[in-house]
Amino acid sequence: MSERYLIAGPLCVDTQDARVTLDGKAVRLGMRAFTLLVVLMDRPQVLMTKDELFARVWTGLHVSDAVLTTAVKELRQAIGDPAREPRFIETAHGRGYRFLLPVRRTETAGPTAASGPAVARPRARLRNGRVGVVAGGILILVTVLAVWIGIGSPRSHAVGTPDPKSIVVMPFEDLSPGADQRWFADGLAEEVQTALSRTPDLRVVSRASAARLSREGASGAEVAGQLATAQFLEGSVRRSGDRVRVTVKLVRAADGAQVWSQNYDRDARDVISIQEDIAYRIASALKTVMDPAQLRLMVAAGTRSVDAHEAYMKGLALDQRQFEEGDLAFAAAAADAYERARTLDPTFAAAHWKAARTWFGNQTRVDSPIRASTPEPVRRARYLERVDAAIASSRDSTESLKYQAARASVLLQPRSAHRLMARYLEERPRDIEAWETMAELSAYAGERVWMRRAAERIHALSIEEGEPRSRAITVSVMAMDLDAAVRRSREQLALRPDHAITQYQAHRALIWAGRADEARALLPDIEASGIPETTRLLASMRQACADGRTAEANALRSRIERDGNTNVRWAAAGIAGDRAAATALLRPLDTPEGLPSLMQYLINPTFDSRSYPLLTSRLTRNGISPPPPTAEPFSCRSASL
Repeated sequence: MSERYLIAGPLCVDTQDARVTLDGKAVRLGMRAFTLLVVLMDRPQVLMTKDELFARVWTGLHVSDAVLTTAVKELRQAIGDPAREPRFIETAHGRGYRFLLPVRRTETAGPTAASGPAVARPRARLRNGRVGVVAGGILILVTVLAVWIGIGSPRSHAVGTPDPKSIVVMPFEDLSPGADQRWFADGLAEEVQTALSRTPDLRVVSRASAARLSREGASGAEVAGQLATAQFLEGSVRRSGDRVRVTVKLVRAADGAQVWSQNYDRDARDVISIQEDIAYRIASALKTVMDPAQLRLMVAAGTRSVDAHEAYMKGLALDQRQFEEGDLAFAAAAADAYERARTLDPTFAAAHWKAARTWFGNQTRVDSPIRASTPEPVRRARYLERVDAAIASSRDSTESLKYQAARASVLLQPRSAHRLMARYLEERPRDIEAWETMAELSAYAGERVWMRRAAERIHALSIEEGEPRSRAITVSVMAMDLDAAVRRSREQLALRPDHAITQYQAHRALIWAGRADEARALLPDIEASGIPETTRLLASMRQACADGRTAEANALRSRIERDGNTNVRWAAAGIAGDRAAATALLRPLDTPEGLPSLMQYLINPTFDSRSYPLLTSRLTRNGISPPPPTAEPFSCRSASL
């Protein structure tokens, strides 16, 4: 099957971009349900047995009939196809399923295809009196509302009906005598959510969203309503001396009924078993498709060391603060916490993985300076040491795919890395961080279509969870999908108008899309933010070039040249339109030791890989032909022409 589109009556499937439309309207499907639909349509009007479907949709996995039943149910709900009176999918009880309509294969979609799936939106809130992006002193409220109106339901269920297997974990209360165990309460809630998110048929909404709404006074039921979940989990922690008391309740949002509740009164060193039992009991209460033994394995914390577990959780909390505030001091402290966790328990795979990511793999990102003083070969060696430890100690074969993909990437095997990550995302399609990694791997492997898909998934999932991620904007820009980048910038700014990193990424998107006036309104907040100074200077320089203020831009570039690392200096050279200087800055990386760092620049469309013979040779050997570089949009040089 090589044609891009499969069309059956009003149903259109875009196999390249993984999109489905019905009567021209976008349909949202999970990855398994989408794959199932494609497989059924590939052999229309022919009975496909359960064994055939398992072999093609769940290749190499041993799963129960309930998994197939769940996927078919999701698919039917999405396309409005009742089992008793089907028009698309017929059930042959005990045997399998048949796609009823003839299917036309074509390279063009025709008039029935929509531009993409709808994305869920929680209610926008006024913050500091702003709703959208200001351009020329006028609120672009019409744009925000237009975007809002154009976005539909997040799930494949009926409008207003949340997925019955969806849950949001509320912040746990700290009832300790000294009220000094907030970090412990937060850590326990975070780890319960992480464990639940590993179960494939549960939709677990971002706990950060729940925490923010809770701080604003929303109850559990109100949070569940805003984030469209059927259940919410609330709990409290009381820690005193060597005893800990944990109380948890799983509540149905629609009527406030308790689905499950439990009190734990144990030694404080038993916190890991408490956390695992909570996750197991909740997943069981929601009737997950996992068999009990596999479910126990999936919700395991990954360590039996309480001290390592606490260090790891402190790292997660610090990472979240850096994400929210942009201050790299938090990222550096988180890196130290992960190192402490892996040292305390050398078999703690997740700690090895988190520690590895602080050493390498973020050369072109805002938080890259925290390891900048360490020579590149040392950073790479320490990264590989930690990734190898994660692979060796992992007890989760699916999670291990992610680690293997990262290792293959650093060893300059981008196509292998891309395939491994695609396999991982088949099993964990809601892992936003993995989609962020997939965006980078897609760039290295020359898979630009996958970059656009990754950007859409990062944006859709993070908006659905109520915590939009600016990386979706960045990847949209890097994929030169500038209309999407602008649209996502406006959507995210409407929800988080004061988030510094979102402002920075939106500013670049707007400049590249030729909307300098709209971008200019963001600059004062960026310049006053806590993100690194040289990054703030890049935004100011980008705006100066777009406005034709070349002398000011050159002065800003001089400051960046004096204080910045290689990455920001390279970016500044690009903004100036000085391609020769940009190329010269990275030439020292075109060595066997430097290639893993140099390859990371492939994500940027202005990067000219042809200027680096060793990199070009390695890419050619891997069958990769990067597209020709794009000139920096609205650089000082282009503005002066």
